Amino acid sequence: MTTINQAYESIRQRHVDYMWQLMPEYVKRLSWSRTEIEAEQTRALRSLLDHAKTHSPWHKERLASINPSTATIADLDKIPPMTKEDLMSNWDSIVTDKRACLKDANTHLLNLKSDAYYLDEYHVILSGGSSGVRGVFLYDWHGWTVSYISLVRGFNTILEKICSDNKAAIASISAYVASHASSALSQTFSSNLNEIAHIPVTLPIDEIVNELNHVRPALIHCFPNILSHLCAKFLDGKLKFTSKAIWCTSEPLLPGDREVTERTFKVPLVNTWSASEVNGGSFPCINGGGFHISEDVCIIEPVNSYGKRVERGERADKIYMTNLFNNIMPLIRYEITDQFKVIDGICPCGSSFLKVEDVLGRTDDQFVYEENIIVHPLNYYSPLFQEPDIMEFLVHQTERGADIDVVVTGIPDFIRLESSIKSNLVQVGLKSPVVNICQVENIKRSKTGKLKRFIPLVRNKK
Repeated sequence: MTTINQAYESIRQRHVDYMWQLMPEYVKRLSWSRTEIEAEQTRALRSLLDHAKTHSPWHKERLASINPSTATIADLDKIPPMTKEDLMSNWDSIVTDKRACLKDANTHLLNLKSDAYYLDEYHVILSGGSSGVRGVFLYDWHGWTVSYISLVRGFNTILEKICSDNKAAIASISAYVASHASSALSQTFSSNLNEIAHIPVTLPIDEIVNELNHVRPALIHCFPNILSHLCAKFLDGKLKFTSKAIWCTSEPLLPGDREVTERTFKVPLVNTWSASEVNGGSFPCINGGGFHISEDVCIIEPVNSYGKRVERGERADKIYMTNLFNNIMPLIRYEITDQFKVIDGICPCGSSFLKVEDVLGRTDDQFVYEENIIVHPLNYYSPLFQEPDIMEFLVHQTERGADIDVVVTGIPDFIRLESSIKSNLVQVGLKSPVVNICQVENIKRSKTGKLKRFIPLVRNKK
């Protein structure tokens, strides 16, 4: 009798084989010209629009004025944006397989202990919920494969630069639960040809360090929120080696974290952007700082708060993202509140793909006070990062300012720090701000290991 594990492994192995068949093509795409990139975007967009209009009742109405066979990227402006609220309210009529429904997908997630297939071909994952709205995302066989390839194909480029042996060890400090993409993808596609040491980010930091000392990887892949801890452990001698590069993903890489990490380890720190809605949405830039958008698999439209496109060199309030590779759940002009700044001109690394500066946060991280006074998180984290004895922080908005939890390695000047933050708040218009800084032993992360550093005030609705 075939067991559940045997059935899963049989499906998974077919999936691994499919992934390796596609991998060379997608790696080759990294050297594409601008003409090749735009031709693929147009082809894939037309295919996606046709599939969505034919198989999704919700999209059929939404795309009524669009002719998929002649559509261009410019025609996206004719399509209204799509939010997470839209997705979750219309989930069953958005997905293109009538067998799939949100109720069953939620049941699948509830029973998930390790990687598993939904309806023997799909994967279901959860978003981190930074917007306050729970997101459930469905990937088909091809989409799940392209997600993984797009995430890892940049590893080869980095390893070629830092190692003579591309089989050098890689350690990934990431999520453990299979409802999170970083965990589920690695479980689906693990094989002898792409061995990675997986270390749950939710382990105590000393256990993470012990694992790293054991593996001694050439490349460390991690969330940015773990960087300050690794720096501290290296400086006190508990982390006993230096990797040849560090790769961050899934969260904003703040300037202070980048500066401290590069100063401590003296190795390249590369960054990528990804989201539950479009895993593998970028690949690292070997020239340092920022990342390149994987435009062969997605279309990114940086826009202002009114939904109007911004020019290169300007920071957007949010983006509209179109996922070109996942037909089961068409996400077309899907709103993500990451604040992108596309760099003007050609990147010195030679890539023809658009380059974006490190994302400093999301519009969800901005605090809105009375009289519609908006405070960017920069007003908090700049002073905090200037204090060398602060290793980690969490900012809670209050009615008149903020309560800030900090993990320290020494004795910070809290009075000076509070004064500096208050000064920033006064400059943006907040009257008589109140800032309280509290030293804590640690800051709790979510089950996925992610950390939301800016918690807005929840006001009672009248």
